[in-house]
Amino acid sequence: MNEKRRTLLKSMGGSTALAALAGCISTGGDGGDGADGSDGSDGSDGSDGSDGSDGGTTGTARLWADLSDAEDQAISGYIDQYESESGNTVNKEAPGGELDQQLETAIPAGDGPDSWIWAHDWVGRFAVREEPPFLYDASDDVDVSLDSYTETARQAAQFDGSLYGLPFASETVALFYNEDMVDEPPETMEEMVSIMDEHHDPDNGQYGLSYPVTDPYFVSGFIQAYGGNIFDEENLEVTVDSDACKRGMDALETLSDYVPADPGYESQIVAFADGLAPFAINGPWELGNLSGEIDNLGVTTLPTVDGNNPRTYSGIQLFYFSAMLADADQSTVDTATGLAEWYTTNADVIQTNAEEQGYIPVLADVVGNDDLSSEVQAFARQVDHGVPIPTHPDMDSVWTPVTEALERVFNDEQDSDAALDQAASEIREAL
Repeated sequence: MNEKRRTLLKSMGGSTALAALAGCISTGGDGGDGADGSDGSDGSDGSDGSDGSDGGTTGTARLWADLSDAEDQAISGYIDQYESESGNTVNKEAPGGELDQQLETAIPAGDGPDSWIWAHDWVGRFAVREEPPFLYDASDDVDVSLDSYTETARQAAQFDGSLYGLPFASETVALFYNEDMVDEPPETMEEMVSIMDEHHDPDNGQYGLSYPVTDPYFVSGFIQAYGGNIFDEENLEVTVDSDACKRGMDALETLSDYVPADPGYESQIVAFADGLAPFAINGPWELGNLSGEIDNLGVTTLPTVDGNNPRTYSGIQLFYFSAMLADADQSTVDTATGLAEWYTTNADVIQTNAEEQGYIPVLADVVGNDDLSSEVQAFARQVDHGVPIPTHPDMDSVWTPVTEALERVFNDEQDSDAALDQAASEIREAL
């Protein structure tokens, strides 16, 4: 996942474009879902054997995907495999800019994709859009059983009883560490600070930590470490100015003292990739890239803060079904949903993605697989500590004020308590 994908979490609001988890009976879990090249055409993958080919009628669909280089290369190979086995054609394209901005332009113009890949946090936001609609309810088109996925994952793909996508991975941020610089990964904040102190020398281009500290998604774990919530989705209340969140900000400020001066994503991740920092806090989308840069790369859960596990936001990666499908030929609908069914229920695909991309599986059969790497297991444990990103449309109004508050604190323009108070006031006013 690249900078553009992660910037979303700063970008969710309709007025701005900034921006931004985890089993059950699996269909095709016996390897018949493509492991033998049959693509489960005996119907064992729950897709009635058509795999989107509509009983021999081939179709074409457009897929937008804004991925890291390693992710993009992997999914291109899987699309080739799906096309070969189904006879369908999937035209994968990069959106050419921030994905949500491009969708806002392309769908109303009738030139949007039939499907796109993103975390679940857009489901509520787009589901309530009426003119024009942005999502397509594929409840009657998808044959795979939703019991194939973990409960959190299948819930993430639905809103008010409609099915707007299929899930294939969960994600959150965890602690990367360079084993050549860190003897033992820290379990507590105090241990982490001690190690950072050994390496932090900004005058000579050395830092204690690589961390985009002005991005609410990345820092959510520490802000919410004491039990507070940036946004209380159950009660639809803005709680970022709670005492618990303010205590969490104190922990975050401690970490902020050890990062490069530019809090932007690229500046931060490069410092770790170049061996200039012992730690990075980032997501599994960087595992494929960083493993090629760091010879001895480790991943562990975030350190505890006064005995509390940081409650990071987690997201479920989906193949979204676009409103473009409402007026499309059935063969296009079958192609878009068929790819999603094939990819998300193919145990070989999910296992390989876990091994090579660090994707945290949500396919029930693979979730219980003891062969998952230590890195993926670390991310999965962090997901267990975290909370899913709220999908309620009110969350759109949260991202920008919180981002701006974090920026003011990082730039020493405002103390953290006042910054969170201001953010909460701005959010409430917007709602």
